[in-house]
Amino acid sequence: MFLVPAHIEINKIDESHIQKNKIPTNETAIIPYKDWKKFQKSAPVFKLPIEYCKFRVDNGRIAAEVTTYETLKGKLDPNSETTQEIISNFLSKSDTQNNDKLKKAIRRDGQREPAVITADGFLINGNRRKWALEQLNKAHPGEQFKYLKVVILPGSDDPERPTISDIALTENDFQLYSDGRSEYTSMNKTLTLFKNEKKGIELEAMLIQDPSYSGLSDKEFKKAVEEFKKKYFRPLQLMNEFLNVNGIKDDFVRVEKKWTAFRDASEKIFDQLEKERTLVRYNIDESEKGLIQSAAFNLMKLDDHSAVRQRNQDLMRDIFKWIEADKKEFLKIGRIDDNFDEIKDPDERFRKWNEENADKIINSIKKLDGLADRKKIKEGPIRRLEDILQKFEHEELDYERLTFMERTQDLPEAKKLANSIQTVSKQLYRLLSAIEEDDKNTLEELLRLRGKNRDN
Repeated sequence: MFLVPAHIEINKIDESHIQKNKIPTNETAIIPYKDWKKFQKSAPVFKLPIEYCKFRVDNGRIAAEVTTYETLKGKLDPNSETTQEIISNFLSKSDTQNNDKLKKAIRRDGQREPAVITADGFLINGNRRKWALEQLNKAHPGEQFKYLKVVILPGSDDPERPTISDIALTENDFQLYSDGRSEYTSMNKTLTLFKNEKKGIELEAMLIQDPSYSGLSDKEFKKAVEEFKKKYFRPLQLMNEFLNVNGIKDDFVRVEKKWTAFRDASEKIFDQLEKERTLVRYNIDESEKGLIQSAAFNLMKLDDHSAVRQRNQDLMRDIFKWIEADKKEFLKIGRIDDNFDEIKDPDERFRKWNEENADKIINSIKKLDGLADRKKIKEGPIRRLEDILQKFEHEELDYERLTFMERTQDLPEAKKLANSIQTVSKQLYRLLSAIEEDDKNTLEELLRLRGKNRDN
């Protein structure tokens, strides 16, 4: 069955107001809308009073903030003044350094590039420019900062009026792969793409706009899409699971600073737990994978872990080291529950949980670090010998390869090195045998010879 693309809703009253108040500039611009960029189709640029241009709720730059707000306080109505003020406040905090630079640039040079709005005034691109002009207009009332230069997308009666997908892909092209003027955070970028995919917009269609994917064959691009999902969508899903488990569904602002830690957890822990060789190496039973995830989540919840690690992601990177040192001790961290269901305020609940459990977890980590260090010292020589043997068995030392060495230059040096290796190997074997047999005289003699060789 053929599905008709879902068009965005356009408020005809607002559309009419914009048509009456737009002022031609005699300028044109080419924007990434539908196939306009491909065929170099120019669109007229107008001046429009900034009050007719509205922030969109579905704004990728502040995706985490909006999602959290709507989860905790209810749906935002994009047409209300209150919502516009809330979004303006989100934008003001999203990139303060670049926001200040933008204000200074507009004050000095004016608005260089036009914004893009829907026919009824919602900004697809140019949210920060509207915000900057509003701030400048408050400080310097008058004509100078009263207008926003815009390209207006086709309206309600136009056959090219935008679909939901058109809007998402246009914003995607403008913002997600911009030249770095003020890029979205990694988490907001991922959250935007993830939400768009849930709306039915294919990830492939969004990623193809990214210049870093250009020039790939179909096979390479398909692989790159899967790698993107694994690298970005998996951590986001893990983050979502953490929020759900802790009764703070969709509160992404709370964990935004832990994005790198969730990415490390996804890649270095949970991806590895899907591999049979990992389970065998660390003696992990299938039934223990859930406890390992619980332990990782409990480590994420620590307010202060400076006594053991400065960064949260460092905790994630050491999990397998701790499992290897003492799996039973590590799994104790995963068995620590949240028994504060009666506390509804998330901040108070996290504080109470940390008050009761943080010291226990820190003490376990210190114990595990000590065990891991002792294990490393004990197994150090064995690991080094294994590494040496592995290097000798490497394909680069294949006999057929060795026959191509230069006889006059390389062979004498190679023979000399091989002889030294043989000598050291015999001494090492005698040393280990002396330790095994508790032969102190031979042990002292070999250590004395080794010290003498070092001095020479």
